[in-house]
Amino acid sequence: MLNQTLNLVVDKGAPKSLGKVQKQPAVGINSPLYLGGIPTSTGLSALRQGADRPLGGFHGCIHEVRINNELQDFKALPPQALGVSPGCKSCTVCKHGLCRAVEKDSVVCECHPGWTGPLCNQEALDPCLGHSCSHGQCVATGPSYVCKCAEGYGGPLCDRRNDSAGACSAFGCHHGQCHISEQGEPYCLCQPGFGGERCGQENPCLGEVVREVIRRQKGYASCATASKVPVLECRGGCGPRCCRPTRSKQRKYVFQCTDGSSFVEEVERHLECGCRPCS
Repeated sequence: MLNQTLNLVVDKGAPKSLGKVQKQPAVGINSPLYLGGIPTSTGLSALRQGADRPLGGFHGCIHEVRINNELQDFKALPPQALGVSPGCKSCTVCKHGLCRAVEKDSVVCECHPGWTGPLCNQEALDPCLGHSCSHGQCVATGPSYVCKCAEGYGGPLCDRRNDSAGACSAFGCHHGQCHISEQGEPYCLCQPGFGGERCGQENPCLGEVVREVIRRQKGYASCATASKVPVLECRGGCGPRCCRPTRSKQRKYVFQCTDGSSFVEEVERHLECGCRPCS
């Protein structure tokens, strides 16, 4: 009888300890060791039960067995086998990749980097080969690529000089701030009340949104909306006409009163402003 625990590893799998586990029979030097299944002739039917012990054994190959980290030489053992086919070899259909078994007689290939195809035998072309990034770094994004521009350059191909100070100085935004687009072109972000390409056109009638509490008087009680309401105030000159709301809508708000009561009332909210006849 062996006075030690045997450590069994099959095909670099998880180690299994034999001999000192509770309710496990002792392991002797002459004890048989079954790998892959248990023959019916042994009479060990009880050991054949369980979800992890299929009755038909398994389909596949056992490449190596290590006991206490020592590789076992199957060639030196007596040729005792049942249902084992000779000539078991490693999967070689995946030329540049690894085989993964999906069914009894089927495998799929997981390709190494740089290779593709069902059998990993097709070289994956680098999308950055022959790229057109003039002043930047090519970054592959699947089958295509994008250009990461160097400082001072812009555009999809990094072929435009991005001189923001010089370009904005020559462009000139009258009432706004100059910015440079991704294509390297200057543009103006106008201040409120101005528009146009260079922010030189004054918008005559604008709406400014302010948030305020709307109040109502109900008898002796003073009432107000529970929260601030966005209100559009129309301001600006329209010559002989007046800057007034051109589109509105009704919305319900809750009013709370000083006497503890509350009520719901529709309030008109202005949405747009424009020049209208004064009346």
